[in-house]
Amino acid sequence: MSRYAVRQWVSVILSWLIVGSLGFATAAQSTPPWSWGPILGAVSEDSVALTWKTSRSVGFDFSYALARVYDSSGQWEETLTYEGHLGIAEIWLHDLLPGASYRFQLVFYEGDAIYPTEVGTFQTIDPNSRSFSFATYGATASHPDRHKLVADTIAQQTDVSLVIHSGGLVELPTEEHFENFFWAISNLGRTSPYLTVIGENDRDGGLYFENFALPRGGGMFDEQWWSFDYGPVHFVGLDSTLSSLMEEAAMQEQTAWLKQDLSHAQDQIIVVFSADPLYSAAYDSGKNERLLSLWEPVFQQYGVDIVFSSAIHCYEHIYRSSIHYVTCGGGGAPLIASPTSSVSGTVFRRYGLLHYVVGTIADNVLQIRAIPVASVDNDVLTLSASGRSMDTFVVQRED
Repeated sequence: MSRYAVRQWVSVILSWLIVGSLGFATAAQSTPPWSWGPILGAVSEDSVALTWKTSRSVGFDFSYALARVYDSSGQWEETLTYEGHLGIAEIWLHDLLPGASYRFQLVFYEGDAIYPTEVGTFQTIDPNSRSFSFATYGATASHPDRHKLVADTIAQQTDVSLVIHSGGLVELPTEEHFENFFWAISNLGRTSPYLTVIGENDRDGGLYFENFALPRGGGMFDEQWWSFDYGPVHFVGLDSTLSSLMEEAAMQEQTAWLKQDLSHAQDQIIVVFSADPLYSAAYDSGKNERLLSLWEPVFQQYGVDIVFSSAIHCYEHIYRSSIHYVTCGGGGAPLIASPTSSVSGTVFRRYGLLHYVVGTIADNVLQIRAIPVASVDNDVLTLSASGRSMDTFVVQRED
């Protein structure tokens, strides 16, 4: 059997209740016992992580198999069985094959009742891959229905290897708001590894770190900022919300980590995610002075190619100092009105649109396409043309 790991946070994410001789007399319930999930998280060449949450103590089987095996036979190759599960769970599958497609499913047992989830799918990273696609979007607080429209559109219209949310997940970091969030991404998070960075209202209380299985980096739980490689691309996720004097030490620690991390990625396309943009017409000065002073010299020194953000709820593409700064804050949150002025270096901008961005890599070339989902006018949504790009450009890393 493949090895697996189950991680327990200080706040006790995963509670295993031993039923043994006490018996399990709970009658079957009429509603499924899970609150959300399973949602795919961090992925590598030989591993993947998943999270989910149950509302009642139940037993479950977690089964998985190579896609070609399951699709041809309908049989699982491995099944992990547990007896008492309540609350948030995080499980890591190891010893997987690089660049392989897998199917998986959770089946919960409660008395005589059986509750299977839909079959999900993921693909491990192929270290030799020179071609793949990823999607990114952000600013999803306040309107779960709009967020679900964007997330389902990504799932239906694209074939992406992973999704990265660029911050602003929820309006308040409560269980209820996170349940709304996971309801919205239920289809997308079951079919693509789903990673996030921290927005202003996301991390207070610790649920952010409990709910998501993220790549290793630094800060709180080694997940407050992170990085990983996928083929020729080096992805970096930063916490731009460290703005108070009390957080200055953490920001300096993060910036030092960033320099060290980027120094090892000089032959790759470098893609950074930061909830707060460095440039935006929504700022009075057009700039986030603090982030500019801390990070832009680092970005320039180590050759960052593109930075995605979402704290400003619009689409802006600004090109400054050989770096593309893209704000893709159209994931469902209330959208801002069009500013009267623009920032020097603005290439393209749109307001009042739900949207997402797809990046497609082929060797050392990254093509970016910004795709509208729907326009919003006085709370009335008008769907956009299916899959048609509103802004397209190319980033190329020189050999």
